[in-house]
Order: sequence, then C-alpha cells, then structure tokens
Amino acid sequence: MAKLRVLLTGATGYIAGQLLPVFREHYDLRLIDTRLENGLGQPVDGVEVLDLLSASSTDLQAIFTQVDVVVHSAYHRPDGSDLQSQYDGERRNIDMMQRIYQMALDHGVRRVVAASTNQAAKWYEQPYFAGLRDRVSPEDYPRPDSFYGWAKAAYESLGFLYACGSLGRKLEVIQLRIVVPREIDASKFADLPRARYVRELSGYISERDLQQLFRKSIEEPQIDDEYGVPFHIFYGVSNNARTFWSITNARRVIDYRPQDDSEVRFAADIARLMSK
Repeated sequence: MAKLRVLLTGATGYIAGQLLPVFREHYDLRLIDTRLENGLGQPVDGVEVLDLLSASSTDLQAIFTQVDVVVHSAYHRPDGSDLQSQYDGERRNIDMMQRIYQMALDHGVRRVVAASTNQAAKWYEQPYFAGLRDRVSPEDYPRPDSFYGWAKAAYESLGFLYACGSLGRKLEVIQLRIVVPREIDASKFADLPRARYVRELSGYISERDLQQLFRKSIEEPQIDDEYGVPFHIFYGVSNNARTFWSITNARRVIDYRPQDDSEVRFAADIARLMSK
C-alpha cells in the first residue's frame, strides 16, 4: 500500500521532534517551518522554510496539493509579555490555523490533525484543586484562562465550522489537547503543594503514547460523530492511574490504547516525594 502523504507544520518544534521518528517510518512526509534547526540548534532533515501567514496562495497551493493529512504543530510566539502583545500574537496563530483549514479545504486534503492543549479548558483546574471537580472531558464547554488557551479554543470551534459542511465539503478535523508531553522532574515540586505534582502525574503523556495518539488520529478511516460530522477533540494523556482529563472518546473513536502510566514510570519519585 502507498504511504499516506502527510504535511507536518512546525517541523522543528518540540512536539514535532517527538513525532518525526515514527512519522518518517510510516508516511510520505513533507516538512515545513520558518527555520531549519530545532530548539537545540540542530538541523532537522528535509525541512522547507515557509511562513504560513506570509506565503502566497500560489506557494501554499504547491504545498497542500496531493496531501492526505495535515498535522499542524506550528506556533507563533507573541512578541511581548504584556496583554495586548499576547492577544495580538495569538490572533496570528488563529489566522494561521484558519489559513491551514482553508487551504486544506480548497486543495483536497482529507483531514487536519492539530496540536491543541489542555489550556483550552484550563480554568477547570481551579475547581479540581479546590476538590470540587474530579474530571474534565472534551465535551465540557471550553474555559481558557489565558490568551494562549483562548486561541486554542478558537482553533477548535473554527475546526468544527470547517468540518460541519456549511463551507462546502466536510473537512475532517481532530484537535489534540496535549497536557504534559515531557518527563516530570520531581525536584521542581519539592517545595510546592503536593497537588501540583499530582496534577503533572495526571497529565503526563509518554513519547510513545503521543506518537500513537497522533498516528491513530491520522490513520483512523472513519471519524464521523453521531451527527455525521467528522470532528473530535481528544485529550493527550497516558493511561495514568491519577487522571483528571478524560480520554474515553479517544478510546472509542480511534481505539487509542495508551501503554504507559505515570504512577509506574515515576514510582520511585512518587514514593520519595509524597512520603515527606
């Protein structure tokens, strides 16, 4: 069988760095970013330099034509830390997401899989820490508490618009709310309330589970919901014993079967830190 043709944006970024080893093996890849090196200053093989916001429609047509799936992990970091700069910077990210949806719709791309974040609904962590809520699911109303989270929530509602068919054909869209895609350093939590460490354990996703989540989001042939709309939001966490973010729908729709558990992965750290 011919390999799926996958366009990966933000190909030198942190998330892409975890995905590329398996993506290179399984897909016919095209990689784009605004730079050639990753955050460690190491070149990433095969990357084409292209700015999704400033590139012409003609240039983008050449990139998006004959692509099966776009995996969007590109991110424009706001220029300043003040609120207006944060807002303006995240508006650029929304514009970039919209341009990807539109180019995908116009040029026959079947599916867009986007790296979102738990911060699209991060406010729910407040009642969690207060003992008023034990779980949040993708069906809960988005409640961001930062412009970064607001932009990701906008990715999602905009994605539904493109998926529902009102703009033409139904573009298949999956948004992955990744929570803690890194190894957890227990020493950073030694002087913090234990609930903060438990939160990290709850949100942990291992590299192999992250790879599985993206691959199944790319490869699952049928993702229509009960209303016939090919749109889903999945949380990106491993099979953690301590969990706050529900992955029930990811298990059901794409057969996501995470193999790792932070309780096992960090057992020695947990025993040492939680016993103090």
